[in-house]
Amino acid sequence: MPQSRKRHGHHPHHEPSAVPAKQRTKGRTIWAILLAVFALVIAFFAAGNNYPVLIIAVVAGAAVGYVIGKSMEADASHK
Repeated sequence: MPQSRKRHGHHPHHEPSAVPAKQRTKGRTIWAILLAVFALVIAFFAAGNNYPVLIIAVVAGAAVGYVIGKSMEADASHK
C-alpha cells in the first residue's frame, strides 16, 4: 500500500529548531540591511549622485537580502 502524505490525520514529526525564533527573524533583517548598503555603495560609485538610481539600487539590494535571509532561516529551521 502506498504511503500517502495527503491522507487525513497524517501529521509528520516536527523537531524544534536549534536556532531560536527571534534569531531567525533577525537574519532576514540583517541580510536586507547589509545588501542594501552594499548596493548603495556600488550604485554610488557607478552612477554618482543620480538619486533615482541610488534608491532603486537600495530597494533591489534590500529585496535580495530579504529573500536570501528568509531562505537561510528556512534552512536553519529544518536542521
